[in-house]
Amino acid sequence: MSSAVRPACASGTKIPSLAQLLVNGGDSRIALDTHGVNKYGCSVAPQSAEESLFAFGSATASTISQHGFAAADDVYQKIVQAYRDEMESSQSSLYSVYEQEMQNLRQELKQLCQTGDAVDVVFAASGTDLHLIASQLFAGASSTPSLIVMVEPGETGSSVPAALQGLHFSDCAALGEPVNPGQQVGQAVASELVNVALRDADGEPRTADEIDKEIELLITTACGQNKRVLLVLADVTKTGMIGPSVQCALTLRNQFPDQLEVLVDACQFRLTNATLNAYLEQQFLVAVTGSKFISGPSFSGALFFPSDAVIRYRQQTAPAGLYAYSSRADWPASWTGMEDLQKKANVGLLVRWVAAMAELRAFRSLSDDAINQFVQAFRHAVLTYFDAHPGLTLLPVPMPDRQVLAATPGWDQWPTIFPFVLHHASGVPLSREQTMSVYRRLQNEKQMQVGQPVTCGVQQQIPVSALRLCLSARLITAALSDVNEINGGGNKADEIIAKAIAVLDAARQISLQLDS
Repeated sequence: MSSAVRPACASGTKIPSLAQLLVNGGDSRIALDTHGVNKYGCSVAPQSAEESLFAFGSATASTISQHGFAAADDVYQKIVQAYRDEMESSQSSLYSVYEQEMQNLRQELKQLCQTGDAVDVVFAASGTDLHLIASQLFAGASSTPSLIVMVEPGETGSSVPAALQGLHFSDCAALGEPVNPGQQVGQAVASELVNVALRDADGEPRTADEIDKEIELLITTACGQNKRVLLVLADVTKTGMIGPSVQCALTLRNQFPDQLEVLVDACQFRLTNATLNAYLEQQFLVAVTGSKFISGPSFSGALFFPSDAVIRYRQQTAPAGLYAYSSRADWPASWTGMEDLQKKANVGLLVRWVAAMAELRAFRSLSDDAINQFVQAFRHAVLTYFDAHPGLTLLPVPMPDRQVLAATPGWDQWPTIFPFVLHHASGVPLSREQTMSVYRRLQNEKQMQVGQPVTCGVQQQIPVSALRLCLSARLITAALSDVNEINGGGNKADEIIAKAIAVLDAARQISLQLDS
């Protein structure tokens, strides 16, 4: 079933299955192919607990877990009853259920993230949709010319620049309407957009000082010309970087409080509650998803609005560009400016978020100290492996630095994404095509998942890509499932670390087979 088509609710219409809803209400990226998987290689059939132990691709996507599927099935039973009620009475039972369940999700997400009542949450189908929503609100707040500054899309998402400029980025929108990629979503004038590179041509990371100075010049120049600026701070990127620095964003926001809006692209959601709330206290918008680190099924986004932004935007009339992407129930009831949005139930978004919340709920129940200890143990084992096997080279990634936020240091001070480049026996790096071949063979032959290849420059005159070994909330929860207190991680933790090493071993062996 194409994700471009939402199930109708007319009399006589067949009620969609839960499997159908899981790939509905997004865009073409989650449509299933002839092999029953989406663009990211994930199916709608839940993974067994054993299969999940080889799921190290959360920087890209994860297949739904059994307990996530069970949680989604619970709300699905309410959806089925609402469909039946509509067929019998022609009343809008489905939307009423959707509205109530989305409000329940909003409240629980805020509780699990400890944000407090002054913060609001808006739901959307994907991280890309979140960028569209934020930029449309920003553009609609004033007729003053604006500039958008972001880091290179290869580190965030290929469709993000289009979304930020108010352009359709797929052939269908979240509420099921066909659209034309590249065309303007509404009547707002497109903002100018500038990308800033995080890495040099050889894949080495640029210094934070270099990146910050380039961004500072762009923003000070624009503000000096009386332009408004939307700065997108990536925390963390596909390869685990932060850019620009948090200090740079804070300095610029303090310098231009009336002209600069900061959107933290934390769609990987590799943040502690302390870090998330520190960003919100600085009045930064924060975009997250339930489908990366949290390891829920693909396509579940949420945008946190800090208190000042709530006051600034909640009475603003809904931009025309949002009508195909956002339902009224995706927004808090107090946002009176959104009353004209369609009262349409995006039940696909609902069941995916319910599944993601099952993962987040389990993860948030763990001790922060236990999580911190396991993340460090995992990192140590992975680094030790790379040191002993020259056929794989870790892509250099600066350690996450958010000290200026004054947030309590937690597990997010350590990397949970490990990007690496593969090499032939001769020491020559694999090309991008060969790396993609290794990725597919790992997935299809070994049932092992790593993050999709990310382009990372040219090495020895060869354009190369990096695969990514990723920790997820689901894996950490599994690792600590038999641990009540910090006791070294237990056998389950050791097993997951061993699985990670097995994945790296398999990738290395497949790459060496390319020589024969």
